[in-house]
Parts: sequence; structure tokens; C-alpha cells
Amino acid sequence: MREYERSKYCKKNEVETAFEELIKNADFEFIFLSYNNEGLMNLETIKRIMNKYGSYSLEKTEYQRFKADKDINREHKANATMEYLHILKR
Repeated sequence: MREYERSKYCKKNEVETAFEELIKNADFEFIFLSYNNEGLMNLETIKRIMNKYGSYSLEKTEYQRFKADKDINREHKANATMEYLHILKR
């Protein structure tokens, strides 16, 4: 297997800083971020960061969670996932 360097976006203790740096340094009129409730950053963290850099709004929808197996020991036992569309306008 080849060597693999995990992205800062895949590390719980680094994702928030990496995300804020991305938003802070982006040249944009709009940013759209689709992110669900099973990600490393929670809703409030994303809101807080994006609110610093423009006009923020949020849309959300719930959908049935995909389950590839019937493993009762899986980490996420919920049947539904909440998907958030974060919208930032500079």
C-alpha cells in the first residue's frame, strides 16, 4: 500500500483551522458548502466561521441515510441524515 498523508480536513483537531483559513483567503462572491450532520465540523462551528466573512444563510433537508450493510455495531445508527447547504455571500 502506498504512503498516504491525510488532509487537514480529515483530522478532527485540524479541520476547523483549515476551513477558516480556506474561507478567509478565498476570492469569492458566493461560497456554497454542502455538509451533513455526520461530518467532523458541527453546524455551529461552520456558521460561526462563515458569519465572519460575509452574509451567511442556511438551507437544510433530511434524507434517508444510506446503509451498505445490516451491521448493528456501526457508529451511526440513525436512519436519517440532515444535509445542510451553507451559503456565504461577500
